[in-house]
Amino acid sequence: ETEIKKAYSELKNWYPSAKFPPVYFVVGMFTSGGTITDKGLLIGSEKLENLSGLTGLVAHELIHYQQKIEGKDNLLKQSILEGSADFIGEMISGEHINLVPYNYGNENEEELCKEFVKAMKKKKYIDWLYETSGKDNRPNDLGYWIGYKITDAYFKKQTDKKQAINSILNIEDPLAFLQESEYLEKYMKK
Repeated sequence: ETEIKKAYSELKNWYPSAKFPPVYFVVGMFTSGGTITDKGLLIGSEKLENLSGLTGLVAHELIHYQQKIEGKDNLLKQSILEGSADFIGEMISGEHINLVPYNYGNENEEELCKEFVKAMKKKKYIDWLYETSGKDNRPNDLGYWIGYKITDAYFKKQTDKKQAINSILNIEDPLAFLQESEYLEKYMKK
């Protein structure tokens, strides 16, 4: 509880208009480690092996609760939605919750960026979010990794960091956000 409250306080510092819903630890959800509803954050307790990473998971879902990301539903939008929740969640909690896809993504960045640019405007998430086809040895959720990389690149380019967090939480056009980040620029020109 103490660590989660510290993360909440940190978010309030970065994003003063943050809303803090109740957190419910449920047993038997069997769908994900966490999700949000209009009633609050739901954490799937049966998915937790121990309390390691719990603060990061709550922080990630707390960011989803704040997000207002508009634009066409596609792989780019969903990847930025998930990756930016990981980025800000890590910033406020100090915990990174998706190390397997991040390590794989960083080791295979060049080929994954080329592949993502070809797929990003489609509403097909397989091999990027939530499931894989088995075509190679990639882990689930590489979209979280690439969304994080896009968000990180955007954040680093901004001089007013608090305004940057506000912009990340309130994206009107995911493609414009990507272009402003310049993360995939060299792959988009090809």
